[in-house]
Amino acid sequence: MASVPEVYYGSLISGVTSRFANMSEKLDKILEMLDFSTIEKRDKVAVKMHLGFNDGYQTVPVFFVRRIVEAIKEQGAFPFVTDNPTAVYQAAERGYTAETCGCPIIPVAGVKDKYVKKKKVEVEGITSLNAAGVLLDADVLINLTHSKGHGSCGYGGAFKNIALGGYSGPTRWQTIHGIVHRDKYFDESKMTKEHLETIKAACPRNAPQWNETTEKASLMFYDCDQCHGGKKLCEDADGGLTGWTVKQENFDAFQEIMAAAAKIILDSFESSKVFHINFMLDITPFCDCMGMAMPSVIDDVGIAASRDIVAVDTASLDLIRKVGLNRDVLARIPEKYMRVNPNLSARLHPFQLIHGPMKDPYRVAQYGEKMGLGSSKYKLVEILSADQTANMEPPKHQYEGGPTFF
Repeated sequence: MASVPEVYYGSLISGVTSRFANMSEKLDKILEMLDFSTIEKRDKVAVKMHLGFNDGYQTVPVFFVRRIVEAIKEQGAFPFVTDNPTAVYQAAERGYTAETCGCPIIPVAGVKDKYVKKKKVEVEGITSLNAAGVLLDADVLINLTHSKGHGSCGYGGAFKNIALGGYSGPTRWQTIHGIVHRDKYFDESKMTKEHLETIKAACPRNAPQWNETTEKASLMFYDCDQCHGGKKLCEDADGGLTGWTVKQENFDAFQEIMAAAAKIILDSFESSKVFHINFMLDITPFCDCMGMAMPSVIDDVGIAASRDIVAVDTASLDLIRKVGLNRDVLARIPEKYMRVNPNLSARLHPFQLIHGPMKDPYRVAQYGEKMGLGSSKYKLVEILSADQTANMEPPKHQYEGGPTFF
């Protein structure tokens, strides 16, 4: 019988105002529990993370990145941070440099985003994906993720970080994101611009789109919140003539290909050399690739880490569910920016209350579990809990009376 995977959790909440109980010390303990001893001397270690984009700075703080990098170096290995070429090129604008991170920062598929390895995939409608060559060249994968909301699937976590971030731009944006149009949701032969304009007028999210160049209609699934389970006005807007329908299978297709894409990346490494670390800080409603500052709609939760990708994303979602949406923040956000379910007490995950009931944030982990990538049953091991540290005698605090440099 397979053992239940452990997920190590460090809460933002400490039991005492002392350095030994704060997040940095919890991270160090978590890294000890993950056991980097399987990282061998001279191994090349890819720290795959999102470095942000343009004005989007709400990513994993470089302070923590450096601590992880130093822990890798202690094994005698050679770490490098990696992300898409644009994010790497702009990284210094958001504080990520070789000096601050403590290691090189390298584009995941080369400077032109063309160093890829073609990989077969068994998902209906897609036969292959171009995986990022630099990432696959590494001996070890540290899947370092900023947990946040995502318009296409509800949640961007450990799966999303490598399922999208582990591939070239064309594969990421056209093939993987494009799969939502695989299962037809309207009759193309009957659709005209006039019909689409009628449907578009009924959508408060402006999700129905008309492409003037191709003269074709489409639904921007990222923006569709399915009217939060209420009457889907867009489905009857043109009198039902085009059969326009918001379908669960279109949303599920994206989750399925994400799981399959993540599997390709994970299968490229020895299982003993893969580590997943989710930072649940600055939990924004949309993805880091938006390139802008966003309100934190869920209070900071902490850090979750595991060698099991299914377990770590499932546990992270469970912890986020427990904290729930910050209603004071939501009350200040205009509907044009983000329309939230009017019934905040509905039995839905917080990310479904934002992005709609069909965007189940657990779905990708469920697909991943079916593909043998891990277990949704996990044991949560809290590190230096508030209750524990509240009953511990802290070291005597030293205030700096002069420039001690310590």
